[in-house]
Amino acid sequence: MIRLREPATGGIRGGAPRAGRTERAVDAAVDAAVLLFAVWTVVYHLGLLVRPPTWVLLACWLGAAAAIAAVCASRGLRDRVAPEPLWPERPGPGVSTVPRALALTAVVAAIAAGTSAGLHTSGAPWWCAWAFGLVSVAASGACLLRHRPPATEPAPGGTRTAEAAAPGADRPEERDVPAAASRWGTPLALATAAGFSVASLFIVNSDGDDAYFVSRSVATAAMGRIPFKDVIFTSGDTGPIAGEPPVSSIEVLAGSLARVAGVPAASFVYYLMLPAVTFLAVWAVWRLTRAWAPRRALPCFAIAAVYLLWSGLGPASLGSFHLLRMWQGKAVMVSALIPLLYVHLTRWAERRTRRDLAMLAACGVAGTGLTSSAAFVLPLVVGAAAVPLIASGRVRDGLAACAALAYPVGAGLAVTLLHRDTTVTGWVGAASDDFRWVLLHAAPGVLAGCALWLAPWTARRGAPALIGAGVATVVTLLFLPGVLDLAAHVTGAGQVLWRTMWVVPAPVLIGLLAAVRIPLPAGARHQTAGALAALVPAAALAVTLVAGGTPVWSASNGSVVASRPSWKLPPAQVGTARAVVRLAPPGGVVVMPQGYMRAVPLLTARVHAANPNSHYLRNLPVPARFVDDRRVLTAAVRRPGGRKPALADLQGALRRAGVAVACARPHDRYGLVLLEQAGFGGRRKVGGLICVFPQRPGHTP
Repeated sequence: MIRLREPATGGIRGGAPRAGRTERAVDAAVDAAVLLFAVWTVVYHLGLLVRPPTWVLLACWLGAAAAIAAVCASRGLRDRVAPEPLWPERPGPGVSTVPRALALTAVVAAIAAGTSAGLHTSGAPWWCAWAFGLVSVAASGACLLRHRPPATEPAPGGTRTAEAAAPGADRPEERDVPAAASRWGTPLALATAAGFSVASLFIVNSDGDDAYFVSRSVATAAMGRIPFKDVIFTSGDTGPIAGEPPVSSIEVLAGSLARVAGVPAASFVYYLMLPAVTFLAVWAVWRLTRAWAPRRALPCFAIAAVYLLWSGLGPASLGSFHLLRMWQGKAVMVSALIPLLYVHLTRWAERRTRRDLAMLAACGVAGTGLTSSAAFVLPLVVGAAAVPLIASGRVRDGLAACAALAYPVGAGLAVTLLHRDTTVTGWVGAASDDFRWVLLHAAPGVLAGCALWLAPWTARRGAPALIGAGVATVVTLLFLPGVLDLAAHVTGAGQVLWRTMWVVPAPVLIGLLAAVRIPLPAGARHQTAGALAALVPAAALAVTLVAGGTPVWSASNGSVVASRPSWKLPPAQVGTARAVVRLAPPGGVVVMPQGYMRAVPLLTARVHAANPNSHYLRNLPVPARFVDDRRVLTAAVRRPGGRKPALADLQGALRRAGVAVACARPHDRYGLVLLEQAGFGGRRKVGGLICVFPQRPGHTP
């Protein structure tokens, strides 16, 4: 076979290496966080039925967590014997190697598919991506499954079956990981995680979805109860936003803890939760890198970190979700939970312990608590591991891995049965658009595409290679013409089906390219030349990513680096919005340019903005008149040179919406005059805006 990677090693034979003491401690803390959040999600979903105050939910959560901790302490999830390796140690007699022609076909087709996908925006035909992708996954699968063992259990006595000859097998020389990988890698991973956490406090990249996600935390902290209905536009006077069922529990957890701590919910989210989950997400990348490339974990992780920092070509990139939006549940899932799920799928495939199976189930529950998208994303992730295991003869292990699917699939079915409308409206992109949005284009897109289809050859032999082949197969099938259209028609989630690309752990897969071995000429000094050659792939990848990518903190990515820890909105907008909210009575509606209205749901649940986010307004289950009025109010103050609504329309909208304060930019003279003609007056400068108020007898603004 082609020597594309450094030999894999393992402290457990045929598996990932044993971690050092510090790594084990942090790993255990991360697993405990996943378990705790999974328990909270179950408690929260039970709370949807009985609707208790949030302090009751927190008390039940702590009690359930204590009970589970007691079970774990009593060795309930520990295994009495050391797990057997999935891939036995020695090759059996008469084992043939993988044909070089088949391996070469898989590699060449993978590079062609990845290049075509990354350069599609430059004119490369999209059919080349999925056509060469099919050839690549077929050839890689044939190599991996060419000599699968006849039974699902390891051969007795630790004898290796014919499976050892496949690309996914371990070799006798691959037994011990150098201690240097753990000695130097762990401090680097901890320092990187801490650096990302600190940086997340200073980078400001506004996102309109906060009008939904953070507003749920704000409303929870204000009311002390789960917000079941709309809290963005009204005080629960209308039903929930269509396509946003109350499945995710993370926003209510943040609001409940903020209420107990006595701090503003938005500050809790941006200053406490954000750095914590960012640290966890970076450690998840390091953990998956250790599992899939143990001998070269250090350079692979470094390249993965560089990719995350320089993948700011678009707002849907993995880097933009990772560092710029980690307070949102969907960002936590793609950046932290999916890498952790791949870690536990790998551990289950190689060790098959009760603890690994329990962590798989916990990841499924936790993913459901992060975002409703888990209902269609997690099945793809689990399928990428379970199907290759079943195809390799490990039927029971593959089926058991589906324990991670029980909760998200069950939650999805419950939402479908209990909610009349789960359709997410909006533009549905093609498969090429999904790749470009998430995995990017040009140099980063080419690297992501090549890394995807080369994953069976760059990942560690054994379970990681099988899972890498499964990921490449899942994505290739999604790229086939008509597949995403069919999924959109069946699920009604067409506008968010681009999230299916989250099945690709792109930072880690691109990092694995750093493990490619450079052939050395005969007679070259092994130590010196080998060390230099080992640095070439990592250096080339780093230069390519920096030169061809865009930093996530750059202005071209819509980011601003603040001088101090900041909310994720421009401080001037937050300050002005706060001052305007203070002028409005409880239950009142304020009108401002939309950038300012975005801040209102983050500040309070007693006053509402007319239109903080047009997407959610469009999906609000209200009469058409309600939506039309909010659009008229938005147009009246949107921009000085924009088209203004008719005076009669504006007067009706102001009256029906119950507007208490209307503000426009100082140079929007036409907008201010129009508001005054509609019955507002008493101009007052508030922050960066000029505000007017309803003119009624006895009214004092």
